[in-house]
Amino acid sequence: MTAGFVANAVLEEIQRRVPIVEVVSHYVTLKRQGRNYVGLCPFHTEKTPSFSVSPEKGLFYCFGCGAGGNVFTFLMRIEGWDFRSAVERLAERAGVPLQSASRQGARTSERERAYAIYQIAAEAFRRCLAGTSGQLARAYLKHRGITLTAAETFGIGFCPSGAELQQALAREGVSVAEARRWGLLGEARDGRLYPRFAGRVMFPIRNLTGNVAGFAGRTIADQTPKYLNSPETDIFRKGEMLFGLFEARQAIRESGRVVVVEGYLDVVSLAQAGIREVVATMGTALTGAQLQLLRRFTDEVLVCFDGDDAGRRAAERAFIVAAQAGVWAKAVFLPQGEDPDSFVRSSGAEAVLAAFDRAVPLADFFFERKAPAPGASLARRARAVSEVADVLQTVEDPVLWELLVRRAAELLGVDEHLLRGRATRQAGQSALPPPVPVRAEQNARPEEVTLVQAIALSREAAEEVAAKNAWSLFASPDLASVAKQLAEAWSRAEDPLGVLHALPLEIQSAVAEYAVGRGPLAGANLVQVARDCVAKLLQRQRRRQFEVLTAELRAAERAGDAQQIAVLAERLRQLREQPEQA
Repeated sequence: MTAGFVANAVLEEIQRRVPIVEVVSHYVTLKRQGRNYVGLCPFHTEKTPSFSVSPEKGLFYCFGCGAGGNVFTFLMRIEGWDFRSAVERLAERAGVPLQSASRQGARTSERERAYAIYQIAAEAFRRCLAGTSGQLARAYLKHRGITLTAAETFGIGFCPSGAELQQALAREGVSVAEARRWGLLGEARDGRLYPRFAGRVMFPIRNLTGNVAGFAGRTIADQTPKYLNSPETDIFRKGEMLFGLFEARQAIRESGRVVVVEGYLDVVSLAQAGIREVVATMGTALTGAQLQLLRRFTDEVLVCFDGDDAGRRAAERAFIVAAQAGVWAKAVFLPQGEDPDSFVRSSGAEAVLAAFDRAVPLADFFFERKAPAPGASLARRARAVSEVADVLQTVEDPVLWELLVRRAAELLGVDEHLLRGRATRQAGQSALPPPVPVRAEQNARPEEVTLVQAIALSREAAEEVAAKNAWSLFASPDLASVAKQLAEAWSRAEDPLGVLHALPLEIQSAVAEYAVGRGPLAGANLVQVARDCVAKLLQRQRRRQFEVLTAELRAAERAGDAQQIAVLAERLRQLREQPEQA
């Protein structure tokens, strides 16, 4: 089994060289308790330790919130990284080389070079801000109430109009061609090179691993545009990144929420005032990709808007984006004429926090804006239903769709069945919850989930299941694939726990819970558990066969087809006499 870009054997070697206790200890204070280590869970607030780490199994589990997994899933959860980033970081720490295809290797090398160049530039910008050429920039930041400490926290710098940047890049071996390619230098019509961000305060944009992936430059004079971003590249896409997210990760986890603002200085000012769970969009409207990124850290997303009509129209658009992204977000409306930066400086952190506490669900705001006034004409009421239904058509998450339909009907004052029918007829099959659940986590039976857990934990259980080809009986194709891959890993003498990250979340947690000596499978005979689950699957298969044959027999009887009646009756008799399998 592989993880898509690295073999399972490599994952096992990484985990062997970098013990999970060593990694977790950077985030959690752990104390030895028997064979395991315990501490306060970093994924939810608690006073009594319920977070346990098993060094023998290389797994963690929280009895409070149910989070569990291996060292890769721990880093994915706590840092918000994808699996590739977690593996690459741990492989580097472990000194384990990652083999990849030459083309992928070339792309990786190119990205690493870009990160190195941007880091050199970021350091040069910070030196310029502190030096003689940064005098006006420092005065600007002071005028905006930004301290040097806050500037250092976010890596703020300054790009002068002279040759300082080009010289700094050249000293580190960065060619002019590279500097131009990554948007640091430009070339005038006369061939003269110039710093593309000349005369601007520089904000480095970091990805989730802390690498500088691009810059945003804010003019301190009368240049246009006011803000200038790095060009779109493989590592910098404005619609997929958020300023300050790298710096805000821990605060988001601690507070359980994230606040989205528009301006970079909004983020810095709020952080300076002690409100650190804040990020900013990249000069564009909030996107679904950005919301999905934030969902890695929290389910509570607050979005700040101006209190004027333009801000309320922006909130309407944000609701549509959030609904399409499957995110239940809230709106914070600031006093008219204020932005987060000016508001916190004029009124203080307590006033800002009070505004956050008054946040309203974007869904409620949107539906109330669309609701017709009392006594409105039938045409106006019909138009309101139509406008809301048009939005609901685009919501693909079936649970969110259901909740929004109910809430919209309540706030619009219309019959729920009417709204549901209007949306259903217009939405098409792809945008509505299907009448029969098809997602693996919905379609799977409890015995399928338990069986996969047993396979992941026991070679003997895996052999029992493989001998009966039991995954062919699964209702969930996804779980059937997982079960088969885990059994194959055992047959190759690999450790299936090395790919725990690839398992459904409830199975990751259950396996980790078992590893720390708790949960319904703790102390159980896993082979017998597997046999019982297989028996239930076989019983279910027999019931389905009975139902199908009985339905076909009734159809044959209605059609008067004597030959088909005889055939089906014999098949039913044989099925009844067939002994139960186990």
